[in-house]
Amino acid sequence: MMFDIDPSPSPQMVKKFYFLDYIFILLQSCKIYSDRDKIFSNFKILKEKESLGESKYRKLSTEQSNLSQVQVRRYIYTFEQVIAEAVNYGLVKDKNRTLNLTETGLKYLLLGEDKKRDFYESLLESMESRYFAFFDLINLCYNQNKTKNGLLIFPIYSPLKLGFVKSEMKKNGDWINYSIKLKRKLEADILNFLGQKLDLTEANDLLLSNLLGDSLLSSDKDKLFDQKLYNSIISRFRKFWLNYFLNNIYDYKHSFETFNIWVERGKQLGIIHTTEFYPDFDGRLVFPTSIIVKKNNNKDLIPVYSYSNGDKLFIHKLAWNRDNQDAFVEALVYCYFDLKRSRGTHFVRISDLRERVCYKKRIPSFVFNEFLEKIYNKNLKGETSVQISLEADRLPYETSAMYLKREPVSINGQYKNIVAIDYRKK
Repeated sequence: MMFDIDPSPSPQMVKKFYFLDYIFILLQSCKIYSDRDKIFSNFKILKEKESLGESKYRKLSTEQSNLSQVQVRRYIYTFEQVIAEAVNYGLVKDKNRTLNLTETGLKYLLLGEDKKRDFYESLLESMESRYFAFFDLINLCYNQNKTKNGLLIFPIYSPLKLGFVKSEMKKNGDWINYSIKLKRKLEADILNFLGQKLDLTEANDLLLSNLLGDSLLSSDKDKLFDQKLYNSIISRFRKFWLNYFLNNIYDYKHSFETFNIWVERGKQLGIIHTTEFYPDFDGRLVFPTSIIVKKNNNKDLIPVYSYSNGDKLFIHKLAWNRDNQDAFVEALVYCYFDLKRSRGTHFVRISDLRERVCYKKRIPSFVFNEFLEKIYNKNLKGETSVQISLEADRLPYETSAMYLKREPVSINGQYKNIVAIDYRKK
């Protein structure tokens, strides 16, 4: 769709960080100091205070107080990236190693200090008016999968998931067999989730040819492969198929890195949801929690951006009313008992339940968190048809790595990890 304005810069020009809170803590630091070094020191303190990790996942534990040189260099790199983008949006002026807030930057900061989501939506205005990245991304989702409301899938199946034990994969032929089984599994997922019947033989042959050309595998099926290359080969399989889905099936014109940046930012804004932990699916799901239309009569769709062609971007943010409360509880109960049946246990992970409910209701994760807290408090007063128990404990099979990679649910200021639901006795 064409715009009656000058073409925007490419979305791939955006800086390489996920957390929008980085810009907020930069503005906070610039309000106190103008000297670049002092701003960096304060930025680092706030970064640790807010538990903003270097990856796209929030960490539940605080950063180490004594940082290594490598960590310091990473902090500095992130700091400079955030400055560049803040300058790009006219929030900060950068001159002679001094940084100063602009009027717009101060306005955004004051909005965020009052209500963080107001800061996010202001930042959305700055980002979208320059890149139109969300316009392209949301339309891509709906155009690629109309039958499932814009769902995109990125399956990932390790050899173990497909029945290949690492210790038994010794020959080049084992990798060829894995590639064939993986190809068939991907074809089945494409048919099941996207409604497309594709033959991936040619793509799989190209992947194997690349691995042969880079001497990671040999054409001799009976020849032993170097076990030290196991992880490298796995990585190559994953990267190839992820990029194949993005570029060849979904026809996304930018890199996977660019896609990740905008999807993760969109998740914070409530525009799109993404997860690598959807229950009973191996891989990553991406789907819109927003819509782009000219007119809308649904009061639960809130306008957050207007395009020059008359289109508007609406986020699905449920109003706290009786109808939505009842519908949320209904979805909560349905998804909980579905998980309970498949897990065979009374308590299930709240993060698993959140993924199911967000997909079913097509709502942002922060809306789920807000509604769960309000419903839980009504439950404590006996004002709900169900009883909800929330605990901080982990399930027995959870490792620390699994726990740290899942966004926690904060209920009344306390992190909760597992949930049990039952109908209230009359």
